[in-house]
Amino acid sequence: MKKRLLILFIASLMFASAACTAENKDEKESSVVSDASSQVSAESKTESISSTDYLLMKSFGELWMCDTFYIDVNMSVEYDAVSSGDVSSSSKASETSLQTRNRTNYSFIIAVDRVNEIAGLNMMSDVGNQSLLLKDKYLYSIDHNSKTYTKKLYSGTADDFGSEYTTKILLGSVNNCVFEERGTTSFGDQQVTFEKYRVTASDTGSVNSSLGKVYTTYYFDSKQIPVAQIVETDTGKTTFTFNRISEQIVVPDILEIPEDYKEISG
Repeated sequence: MKKRLLILFIASLMFASAACTAENKDEKESSVVSDASSQVSAESKTESISSTDYLLMKSFGELWMCDTFYIDVNMSVEYDAVSSGDVSSSSKASETSLQTRNRTNYSFIIAVDRVNEIAGLNMMSDVGNQSLLLKDKYLYSIDHNSKTYTKKLYSGTADDFGSEYTTKILLGSVNNCVFEERGTTSFGDQQVTFEKYRVTASDTGSVNSSLGKVYTTYYFDSKQIPVAQIVETDTGKTTFTFNRISEQIVVPDILEIPEDYKEISG
């Protein structure tokens, strides 16, 4: 249960990363990149991506069209928390609120093989670990501490898995955003190009209003490869640092259950 809550917690925080397109771009161009499982032909997708000026659509748009993809990313979630306490004075006790900035760190590896309908997710964090595997129409939840796993039928596809744990949580479908600006800056020890977008809507609906204004900014190196994404709200900031983005599954073990692991009832 704790592991499931961990995923839901991240999803609620990270709705804003279901990112971005510009309002003034052609509707067809937006849709073919935002939906990796759409019925638009590969030729139409390629033509739309190659003609766009946005680095976001070029980089992730191409990735969503691949038969396989692999993403290794670190995520840091910073958010304001308000706690109340009693402070006594010489005459009376009064209540005061203290605002603190909390931070939780995560790391993800996700791999999707659309041809063989296999997908895997490894997630580690300060508050718990999670491993999921979609294979043979089953979704496996893997516990590495006890070397056990549970499984249940999964009605979706590898694309659905990738959308749920990538486009809605990590990187984003090019959707529901308005382009703000492009420029150059530094990130870490390198010069990068950034694209900033204002988030206008979310798949999670009512969460949007509670966070106020939401902006997401993508950073690209000299080869136009994404190196980071920062999502900013009125109450916090989430930073993604991409360790590796590849069309090849770099660590194939993520798509297998270790031989000595045993199944238990869920």
